[in-house]
Amino acid sequence: MNKTLPMPRIIFLLLLFLTACSDKKERTRAVADEPSYTLFFIDKSLSNNSLSEARATYERVIREAIAENVHQKGDKVVVYYVHDNTAKARALSLTARTQLPDSEGASPTDREAAQSDYELQLTREQTTLQRQVLTKLDQPNTDLSNQHTDLWGSLDVLARADESGKQVRAYYLSDMVESMNAPGRRDFHKTPPASNEQADEWAKTDAKKLSAQYVIGSPTIRLVLPFAATASAKENNPTVTRYWHTLFDTMGAAEVVE
Repeated sequence: MNKTLPMPRIIFLLLLFLTACSDKKERTRAVADEPSYTLFFIDKSLSNNSLSEARATYERVIREAIAENVHQKGDKVVVYYVHDNTAKARALSLTARTQLPDSEGASPTDREAAQSDYELQLTREQTTLQRQVLTKLDQPNTDLSNQHTDLWGSLDVLARADESGKQVRAYYLSDMVESMNAPGRRDFHKTPPASNEQADEWAKTDAKKLSAQYVIGSPTIRLVLPFAATASAKENNPTVTRYWHTLFDTMGAAEVVE
């Protein structure tokens, strides 16, 4: 026996449906207004010797980052290797091609079909991008460039990414141990900060000098360290991580997380 829903119930469900559609449309518009620029800095120096243990973590972060950041045509995914010349070590540059659905004036049925097609195409493209970045993650570096770790070089990359006008999100898949023996550079293998206070002091001093060379804008930065939760302070030196938090903060990063 068919039962007719009470009128208040019908009105409530109709309003709920219209609100959901409106929310979805607003989210799509917000995505369209914020093109993204996703940077992966993959450490290919010998100091990042925990890669085998960190492989699963790195893969998870790569997959999640692309799924979260890539939504429309023009979104970029770029990979740089971290070694003795990071600023010139671009390994991959990809641009998304999936168009956001244009459903202005379309019927509800056509809008739903366009949205479904968009989501299908986007999922396929995200999967392709993830696979290509993971290929670069697994590519070995047996060249002599692996003898040093030039993380300062990533600042040049961040500054150039900021010039794109896109929202920059950078992921450092690295132990973050800067190791350069040139004059005026840091070598945290030989001389890490002795305390948080010294890490802050060094970072602010370096940031003042580096900001004159590189305007990095306001990127969101995530440090993905390769260490297990049980790693000792000698292996995963917290003062080194503190240095990078303070350096990026001082140079204008919107957020620095681990």
